[in-house]
Parts: sequence; C-alpha cells; structure tokens
Amino acid sequence: MTAARIAEFLDQHRDQLSRFILRKLGSEEMSADILQEAYLRLSRHGAPERIENPRAFVYRVIGNLVIDYQRLSANRLMQDIDEVSLHAIAAPAPGPELRYEHQQRLQAMQQAMAELPDDCRLAFYWNRVEGLGHAEVAARLNISESMVAKHLARAMRHCRDRLKGY
Repeated sequence: MTAARIAEFLDQHRDQLSRFILRKLGSEEMSADILQEAYLRLSRHGAPERIENPRAFVYRVIGNLVIDYQRLSANRLMQDIDEVSLHAIAAPAPGPELRYEHQQRLQAMQQAMAELPDDCRLAFYWNRVEGLGHAEVAARLNISESMVAKHLARAMRHCRDRLKGY
C-alpha cells in the first residue's frame, strides 16, 4: 500500500471513518484532525506493502489516535485544575451525628475488649488488627493453635453481644 493508495482509501471511506471517530469522541472537529493525523502516520509507515489488511490497519491506527486524544484530554483537564480550586472541593466527611455514633461504637468496642481476659484480648488484637496468623499468635502466647481459635471465637462472641445495640 503506497501513500497514494492510503490517501485514496481514506478519501473513499472518509464518511465511515468520520462516523467511527465521532462515535468515540463526539466531536466533528476532532474527527477531521484525527483523519489528517492518520494520513500522516500511515504515509510514514516503514513498509506499507507488507500490510495484509489495509482496512483493519487504518482502523487500528485511527483507534489508537482516538485513545491518544482521550488520554491527552484527561491529562490536560487535570493540569487545568489549579491548587486553589482543588482545595475548595469539600471532602466528604461524616456529619456530627455520624461522628458521634462512630465514637460511641468505638468506646463500646474498647470497653468490650477491656472486659476480655488478657490472652483472649491479645490473641484477638494480634490476629484481627495486626494480621498475625494462628501459629504466630500461639507462639507469642505460648499456647496451642486450637486455643488461639477458641480465644478468637470467644472474643468475637463477646464483642458481638456487647455491640448489639450499636
């Protein structure tokens, strides 16, 4: 496929290619620009005679150009947002009622944990908060893994019962 054949192909299928781009971007102006860029890229292709399926190749080049344009637009949008505007956007924070409920629940959880025997509380903390496995907790407490499992079950039952109202 020579540069002349590329130009001929683009001319013959201009409407179809424009609709393809328009569906992707929604801009007729960008459609013309992308078709022009596609022609330039295709005409600079190193071995046009080796292109087995010119139609698929042209659509792939145009699809890649559309993706490039979308990425460029997204990057440009992010650069256009200045720091002042960015800080003016309110962060979604819980209201005072929700904060109060969370505080009450946390206090109830702390109270429930304080009511547990030391080994039970430590096993629960190390396993659920710090992410240690049963074997690691067992080694730290110098107990069996099955005892760790029993401590965890007891702690979860106790906390569930104490937090039912929350």
